[in-house]
Amino acid sequence: MSFSLWIDPSFGASGNMLLGAFSELVENPYQALEPLDGLNLGKWDIELKKTLRCSLTATEAQVRYDEATHGRQWSEIDLLLSEADLPINTANGARETFRLLGQAEAKQHGVDINQVHFHEVGAVDAIIDVVGVWLLLSALEEDYGMLNEITIGPVGLGYGSVEASHGTLPLPAPATVEILQGCPVTNVNIDKETCTPTGAALLVSLATRWGGINAGQIGSSSRGAGTRNPASYPNVVSIILLNQSEATTTSQLKFLLETNVDDVTPEVIAHTIESLLTAGAEDAWIVPIIMKKGRPGQEIRILCSDEKVETLKALLFSATGSLGCRIIPVEKTELPRSLEQIHMYGEKVSIKVGPYSAKPEHNDLVRVANKTQLPLRQLAEEATLIWAQKEQT
Repeated sequence: MSFSLWIDPSFGASGNMLLGAFSELVENPYQALEPLDGLNLGKWDIELKKTLRCSLTATEAQVRYDEATHGRQWSEIDLLLSEADLPINTANGARETFRLLGQAEAKQHGVDINQVHFHEVGAVDAIIDVVGVWLLLSALEEDYGMLNEITIGPVGLGYGSVEASHGTLPLPAPATVEILQGCPVTNVNIDKETCTPTGAALLVSLATRWGGINAGQIGSSSRGAGTRNPASYPNVVSIILLNQSEATTTSQLKFLLETNVDDVTPEVIAHTIESLLTAGAEDAWIVPIIMKKGRPGQEIRILCSDEKVETLKALLFSATGSLGCRIIPVEKTELPRSLEQIHMYGEKVSIKVGPYSAKPEHNDLVRVANKTQLPLRQLAEEATLIWAQKEQT
């Protein structure tokens, strides 16, 4: 099976709204959120309760905590997430969300990102909202198979002003505007904050594409409620899950970014590839080349959608120090695929199945290898054999 998500933030978005919306799509959200207990955040609890917003049912996520102070530096939160016992995709996704927040705050206050001190978004509830959303997304992938795409519609923005730790700020908040640069927005005719910086950062870090709903079969839908209940509009963010198991071969316009480097260490290149993938590249790789005067070098290549070109180009330049890159439009053909599961040595292993091949997921095999101390090559062969036998029955 495979699926995609369409998120509609036309009335705004916040961390707790997105947490509530994602919780409705998961069969047992409290179980999926159990890894949050491993975060060093003191005493807290979460309640997911049904409510009404403009006569529409939705889930409101409420986080309660005893923390006396909620100020944390960006680097403190990043370290907390990197050291926590979280699924790798959850940790990377949450760190990317807070990186976007940190970069926006740093730019607004004219400081380095390592000097950024979060107030509202450094509180326990904000951290729970962000990590919780990424945990629930991982749970969805376990329930529905491979996630093909997350498409997000225009973000609804209000106007006016809001009281924050830094004083009175205009709306939309400067950090929200910074994070949503290049993203489609729409007007919500209300003098209130409709999209918070945390909500904006989650949307941007989750998005693989901005625009209308994908083709597919609607599987389920959900709504997450904000804390207010205005009479003029439903204060909710909506998600539609699309089943795409029967998808056919598709061709899409993508962009290939290329740059040549000969003065960057292998360690930096490896970290650059990882950062590019985390930031939304569909693929990123390196090719050994021979440059002018016989100098050995590396060509870094990035495949991405139009919406990610500027972000990834800036990241490529900052990470490598390169002075330019080539941007080439290419057509990408995608064959239908699904993500199935087998069990081996008491562990679940995902198998990516296409029309002509089936391949076990590397991260799952690494987990089994660490548990059993068996070689990865042997486990890959066993997983392939188990799948082949399952197909024959």
